[in-house]
Amino acid sequence: MEPNILDLRQQRCPMALLLAKRHTERLQNGESMTILIVDPSAMRDIESYLLRKQFAFQCKTFNDHFSLHVLKETSPHV
Repeated sequence: MEPNILDLRQQRCPMALLLAKRHTERLQNGESMTILIVDPSAMRDIESYLLRKQFAFQCKTFNDHFSLHVLKETSPHV
């Protein structure tokens, strides 16, 4: 299986957030992806969006970018 990576290191808000929304909405339950981000403002906006939509995610900070590992979990209400 090929890694699912969305490289937004060249993007700033609001485009980074819009692209992140578009790609995370395509995830099926149990699927994951990695989002690479440089812009701290975009990072905060994307994290807020993921929290609102109840995605599981983990953030790692590197010298020159952030990496978000995002998982779409099965909804307990379904």
